[in-house]
Amino acid sequence: MSTSKKLTKQTLTNFLKKGSKSLLEISEHFNVSPLLIREYLAKLKQEHYNVVDEESPIISLLTNIDMGVVKHPYDYKMWQGDKLKFGFCSDNHLCNYNSREDVLNTLYDIFQDEGIRVVYNSGNWIDGEFKWNQNEIFVRGCTNQLKYCATHYPYREGIITKLIAGDDHEGWYVQREGINIGSYLVNHRRELGMDDFQYLGYAEADILLSEPDQKHKSWLRVVHPGGGTAYATSYTMQKLVESYQGGEKPTIILAGHYHKIDYSFPREVHCVQTATTCDQTLFMRKKKIQAMLGGGIVEARLAKDGTINRVKVEYITFFDKSFYIGDDKYFKG
Repeated sequence: MSTSKKLTKQTLTNFLKKGSKSLLEISEHFNVSPLLIREYLAKLKQEHYNVVDEESPIISLLTNIDMGVVKHPYDYKMWQGDKLKFGFCSDNHLCNYNSREDVLNTLYDIFQDEGIRVVYNSGNWIDGEFKWNQNEIFVRGCTNQLKYCATHYPYREGIITKLIAGDDHEGWYVQREGINIGSYLVNHRRELGMDDFQYLGYAEADILLSEPDQKHKSWLRVVHPGGGTAYATSYTMQKLVESYQGGEKPTIILAGHYHKIDYSFPREVHCVQTATTCDQTLFMRKKKIQAMLGGGIVEARLAKDGTINRVKVEYITFFDKSFYIGDDKYFKG
């Protein structure tokens, strides 16, 4: 009796999730030709699955992306002379009832008024799906959440948003489905006629701030770290920077995940926690974690030797929903 399975995109992804396979193994499992398997793999790639098959006879579906920090080259267009100015926000958690789209839109209004051309988003643009957020999300499914984000994330003429993906929330879809979550979001945004999203990488990315021939190199790291919130707001950044080896320290870090507003300077690294645009969720209340609402603007100056020698961080702060609409309306929904 044949043990072959019917070939569909879902059965193929489920098979690859069990481990890397050769083209022959896949072909024998589904009892179809290798050519047909290649056609299905191409379809999966078009739908932004992390299929790896170009340089090896072994085919993999990556559900745990651990590529290290992605390096992005120097771009002179970032600078206005020796001055660099950009906005930041993070942890929007769109599709969660507690997400503050009013805060996110107000931030982008301010960015536009201030002449900001680039905004860095350090992850968790959507809330994803896991066992502890089922009662707080109003959109379900990876594609549906990404389409909601593509539709409702602020668009402002002249502003580019550069994003990384968190290893949680949107990262849960990566881990379960093997989706290239960032390129999938960018694709949905472009389908709506907006070409303002640039995906920088998964969990962390570096952007070179000084020209390549400079003696001293300065760079910005956008990161979505792991772990929980520490007893002191600055402690997580201190320990993160202390973990870096010599020569690996960035000049500026934009760090999401912790939902905190804090600037610190451990080991001569400008550490900026990028706040959140989501009110405290049930999970955060259970863990006694505060949500600090806001975003901000960084202004830096580049010295002639390639070092960043002046940094100014401005936070734009907000309050929880009940502050603006009144407790009565808030509790009545």
